[in-house]
Amino acid sequence: MYSKRKRINYGRILLLLLILVVLIVLVFKFFKKNDYIGVVEEALNSKITQISGSVNSVSDVDYSVYSNDGIRYSNQHENIIQLNIIDGTKTEDKEKSNDVKRLFDNLIKSNAKSKVKDLPLKENGYYWIDANFTVEDRKLFIKDENEYNFDLYYDIEEKTVYVKEKYFNEFSKKNNKTELQGYEATDEFVRIIEGLTK
Repeated sequence: MYSKRKRINYGRILLLLLILVVLIVLVFKFFKKNDYIGVVEEALNSKITQISGSVNSVSDVDYSVYSNDGIRYSNQHENIIQLNIIDGTKTEDKEKSNDVKRLFDNLIKSNAKSKVKDLPLKENGYYWIDANFTVEDRKLFIKDENEYNFDLYYDIEEKTVYVKEKYFNEFSKKNNKTELQGYEATDEFVRIIEGLTK
């Protein structure tokens, strides 16, 4: 007796494997923890094309994010004194941009301290760094840009850096429920921030 040998359809198997990989990636993305320091690290490990932003002195930190007519903003702080503007398009600001990058490099190396729900009012007690990182984003053969907006608060007296515990790149009520995570400022961090605020 002769039996017909069944041919294996490799095309269907490959299609099923591809669907399975896509589902795993989607599930991973959905449950991925949007840890603020993790996102900072992601930005620093990308090809940075521009860093811009501002350095301010504030007495009261309001880290809530607001949205008005589609515009996202988070500058509801008391007694803002603008100390420095970093324009990433100007060549003379390249050194300042590098200093901001080094600040965030130091942040990811810092030791974590306690989390807080808010920061107390202090007369000229905080430096607020509002930094925008534009990075090259390559998807397959398409070259694009991605922008990260980071807010960093430095308690001058305590020498402690605060960032949000979680990162959200769009306006969301979740933005306003997250806590601030404290980090011990390194000596280099203190030197850089003092240089940027002169």
